[in-house]
Amino acid sequence: MRTSIIVDNIKDETWLKFTQTKLFFDEGNIITNMFDHCVTVDSYTTAKKIAKGNDIVLDSGTFLTEKFVSKHRNSSEIVYAKDDEDVIKFDTSVHPMSYLNTSEVVNSLYWMVQTSRDRIWLEQTQQHEIPFHQECKHFYGLASGWQSMMHCVTHQYETVTLFDYCQRQVDFSKALHSQMSLPEDLPVDEPVTGEWKPPQIVKDNWSKWHSMDVNFKKINLLDTPIFPKHSLVWVSNVFNYEPTLFEHGYEKIRYLEKQLAENNSECILVESKAKDNDFWLEQ
Repeated sequence: MRTSIIVDNIKDETWLKFTQTKLFFDEGNIITNMFDHCVTVDSYTTAKKIAKGNDIVLDSGTFLTEKFVSKHRNSSEIVYAKDDEDVIKFDTSVHPMSYLNTSEVVNSLYWMVQTSRDRIWLEQTQQHEIPFHQECKHFYGLASGWQSMMHCVTHQYETVTLFDYCQRQVDFSKALHSQMSLPEDLPVDEPVTGEWKPPQIVKDNWSKWHSMDVNFKKINLLDTPIFPKHSLVWVSNVFNYEPTLFEHGYEKIRYLEKQLAENNSECILVESKAKDNDFWLEQ
């Protein structure tokens, strides 16, 4: 398990959230799979006391470049990023938005954040099968892509609900479900992720999906809603999503993730991780 230790002696919340977010996502907004956890301390004295194994220590306002990540991915000792030439150290006396026109790292992050609430996902970036649990009577799954649909045409529930925190995604999925057959071509206005390329297995099962009674709702998992007992809730990578990580910060995201599980102790929450494994919290 590798931890990043952020030394935050500038006490700037925005720069701290930026640093936390870009530990887990690279310049192109792709997850790095470099760290399992991160902590924030106020001095190098504290950082040196808790650092162990292959932990990496860095200052708030520092970005670890692809070259740095590649060089230290398999390291077996503590690395202090301030001594490494393959990092970008921003001037933290100014706001991160001051770099919008000069830094691709900052620009791509803000672009992702600003477009996330209206973004339609035509496919998922995590291609994991949603596990089925016989005791679950209700299914709640993200409205994006095809994974919820494919799970529900294979398994039977008393109720099926597709949800998202983006109203545009909910409306898109609801309108699509109402169609008896899938169109061959479907132009979708930006912002959008993925291409309109329904897999053959989706096409083969579309008639069954179209005939099913499906609810569509706008639900924000970060509001820690309470689901009906005995629900299977597919949360996908919501708690490992760049825009929400930057908006709320690492510590709050981990807290909200725990709260959602505690609020739904009689449900099963299935979370897709970017690494090649799924795990579920069975309460």
